Amino acid sequence: MSIFLVVIIIFLPCLYLIKTRKTLTNKKDLLDRFKEKFKNKNVKRERISQEFINSLVLDPERNISIGNWYSENELREKADIHRARLSKFGKSKMNGEMLFAGPKGGVYKITKDGKKKYV
Repeated sequence: MSIFLVVIIIFLPCLYLIKTRKTLTNKKDLLDRFKEKFKNKNVKRERISQEFINSLVLDPERNISIGNWYSENELREKADIHRARLSKFGKSKMNGEMLFAGPKGGVYKITKDGKKKYV
C-alpha cells in the first residue's frame, strides 16, 4: 500500500508538470508571432508584384517606366520585360514612347514625321 501511495505522490506532480509544460510550449511568444505576420505580408507583396509583372509582359501597350532611382535588379527585370515584349509582340512602350522591333533586329521609334528613328 505504501508503494502505491509513493507512486501516486510522485506520478501526480509529474503528470501536472508535463501538462503545464505542453501548454507553455504551445503558446508562441511575441517575437514568433511578429515573424509569422511579417513573412505573410512579404509573401502577399511578392504575389502582388509577380501579378503586376505578368500583366506587364502580356500587354505591350502598358508603359514601363525606368528611372535612375530604381535598383539594379529592378532595372534588369524591367529591361527583360521590355525585350520579351519586343520579341513576342514586335512593340513595347517604355518611358512613354512606343518602340518597335525592326525587320533586321534593330529597335526603332516612329517620329512625328512618320519616319523610323533607330535607337
